Amino acid sequence: MNKDYQAYSDFKEGVNKGLDIAKYAFEENLEKLSLSSSDEDKIERIRLLENDFNMLLDTITLPKTPNCSEELLDGVQTGFEKSKKIFKEFIKESFPLENT
Repeated sequence: MNKDYQAYSDFKEGVNKGLDIAKYAFEENLEKLSLSSSDEDKIERIRLLENDFNMLLDTITLPKTPNCSEELLDGVQTGFEKSKKIFKEFIKESFPLENT
């Protein structure tokens, strides 16, 4: 039971770490993610922003070290996936598509 609890704790810690890494990666690369666009290419710009952010997170690799369990690494990947969803929602809210 203690091992299961430790695995959950490592996973949860990994999720939080993944969310933090994604946040810092976003902040450090904000200038690469141009948020301005004309109305004509808004749909394409939204798609590109989402793809750029996802690729940014996909290129981050964390090596397994003696102090880093497999559960923690799985949690980091889950944190990255949650960050991708959060960013997608942020884009949708920031650039609402209006039917005209």
